[in-house]
Amino acid sequence: MATAGLIALFGALSPPAQAATKDAVIEAVQLPAWVERNGQRRAARPGDKLLVNDTAVTAESSRMLLRLPDRSVIKLGEKTEFRIETLAAKQQGFAGPSHTQSALRLITGVFRYATDYTSKALGNTRDISLQMTTATVGIRGTDFWSMTDADHDAVCLFEGSVAVERDSREDILLDKPGAFWVIRTNQPEQAAGQASPDALQKFIAQAELKPGSGVLLQGGRWRTVAALLPSGSAAADLRTRLQTAGYPAEILGKQGHYEVRINDLATELDAQAVLERLKADASLGVTSGRVALAAQ
Repeated sequence: MATAGLIALFGALSPPAQAATKDAVIEAVQLPAWVERNGQRRAARPGDKLLVNDTAVTAESSRMLLRLPDRSVIKLGEKTEFRIETLAAKQQGFAGPSHTQSALRLITGVFRYATDYTSKALGNTRDISLQMTTATVGIRGTDFWSMTDADHDAVCLFEGSVAVERDSREDILLDKPGAFWVIRTNQPEQAAGQASPDALQKFIAQAELKPGSGVLLQGGRWRTVAALLPSGSAAADLRTRLQTAGYPAEILGKQGHYEVRINDLATELDAQAVLERLKADASLGVTSGRVALAAQ
């Protein structure tokens, strides 16, 4: 199977490496989703930073896309909890290549990591590890999928290579496209194998944003208006309920009323999907609402 079929999507002399203060950034969210920081949970939104010891959380049918300092991408599937435990980046001068060191933890759910073209072209390097329940994946520059839950840990390689480390046992090297390793709870470990084409497509889909399903992007031009209320306190209460449920609602004063809305939705379909989801949850108290372009 060709490597290209498995993938979804200048260095120069410079001064000594300098410490960078860059963080991981949320680029897109398929609602609802949250970021947990210092014991507090808040609705996730594009442009937010995911700091060391923050946990990203997605709900059922939700997704999140993160960008690391070296421009590599992390995609999180539904019902996922993911934490950055350490993150440090160094760059050679102003425009030289960067080196990123990071320890990541997949607490539960689905994870995909990919080094994009710009990162490769810039000569960026990385030393990253992903801790799962029973194993740690060593990442040097690649594209792979993994998942962990109460029943098993699994890793599938799309491009490059990864080393799967387990306790004191010999590492398992996955270095061919489609190479697949899984260990199930209370069962003997089996040798790595090859995922079927159907399994590969399933793995890829599990972490991909689904257009029209409530996707937020930086600069998204659509919004969901949950309500237009005459009382500021009622608007604040609704905003709190929505934010607690994983929707980054805001309030805008409008001709003596208060509009509670969710901005930055990618398309009209995404805005409509969010509105229907809000109305379907009686605990939120959204009974009508509308969708609109940002200029409206």
